[in-house]
Amino acid sequence: MMVFRNVLVVFVCIELYDSKEELQEAAEEFASLSNLIGKRPIILCPNVHLSIDRAPEKQAAWLVAELEKMLIAKGYDVNRLSFGYHKQYGMECNGNVGSVVGRRFYGSEEKQFLRLLTRLGVCPPESLPKDMPSWATTLTERRLKVLGSRRESYNVGRRMLQDQLDATGHGELWTCMLFEGERQPMDDYLSALYQIIEDYHDVRVHRAMNLSVPGFSNAARFLFRKYPEAIESGRLRIYNSQVSDIEFLLSHTAVLLAFPHIPRKAGSHAGEISFGIYCKDEDFAKNLIQWYQTFLVDARFGWIRTESELNATINELEEEMFQDRRE
Repeated sequence: MMVFRNVLVVFVCIELYDSKEELQEAAEEFASLSNLIGKRPIILCPNVHLSIDRAPEKQAAWLVAELEKMLIAKGYDVNRLSFGYHKQYGMECNGNVGSVVGRRFYGSEEKQFLRLLTRLGVCPPESLPKDMPSWATTLTERRLKVLGSRRESYNVGRRMLQDQLDATGHGELWTCMLFEGERQPMDDYLSALYQIIEDYHDVRVHRAMNLSVPGFSNAARFLFRKYPEAIESGRLRIYNSQVSDIEFLLSHTAVLLAFPHIPRKAGSHAGEISFGIYCKDEDFAKNLIQWYQTFLVDARFGWIRTESELNATINELEEEMFQDRRE
C-alpha cells in the first residue's frame, strides 16, 4: 500500500492527436494551481474513462511519462501510478479533500478539427492532418472557431437562428438534440427555435433526437402536441438520432457542433456542453448536411410523421434496451 500526504491527485486521460503541445499546456496549468493551493507533490493517475476519444495505449503511456518528465523538470515531486491502479487497488483519502474542476487542453484548432472528422466518420481514426479531404483542409485557415464554453456555443446557436429570420426565401435547419439536456442558458436558444416554428412558415426544421433516452423521447412528444400543424405540414420533421455524443445546428451556410461532457451513467444525456466548434462555410455545411441525412438519421424509422409512429418507435427502442440489459 502506498501512502501520500498533502498531495495533488491528477486523473489524466490522453486523447487522440494529443502531443507535447497539449502536455506543455497542462504543465503550465500546474503553475496556476500551485499559486491557488500551494506547491505540493503530484500524483498522476491515468484514467482512460474520462474521454471517448482516448488514445491508443502505447501513445497514452508514452505521453503520460513525458508529462511526468516535464513536471519534474519544473521542480515538482511527481509519482506516477500505473494504468488502472485506482480501479484495482482502490483509493482512500483521510482528512479534508479539496476538489478542483477538471481541465481540458485542446492543442491546435487543426487537431480539434481532425478529431471532429474522425468522430463523424469522415476520416479513419489513424488519420493525420494531411489526410483530411480538400473541402475540409481549407477550413483550418482561420474559418474554424473553437468555442471554449457552453455559453459561447449557445450564443452562436442563437445567432445562426437569427440569420434564418433575417434571410429571404426558404430557409432550412438541421438540429440534433440541441440542447435539451440543460435549462440555462438553453431556454433562450429553444425560445428562438420555437419562434421560428411558430412564426416563420418558410423555414423547415429537421430535428433528430436520440429517442432511446427518456428526456429526448418526452421532448419529442412535447413537440408533436405543441406544434401539430407544423408536424403535419412537414415544416417540423422529427427523426431518431443514432448518436448521443454530438449536438449541433446546421444551416445551408454555417455549422455549429457542440460536444457534451460524458454522461454519468450509460444511456443518460451528458448535460452540459464541454466545448463547441463553429464554422461559416457553405462547402462544409453541404457536406455535414449530407452526413446528417445519410448517417445520423436512423434509416430504420426515417421521418416520423405522426404521434402514433413516434410512440411505436419509442416503444421499440425501449424494448431493445430492455433486452440488451437482460443479456
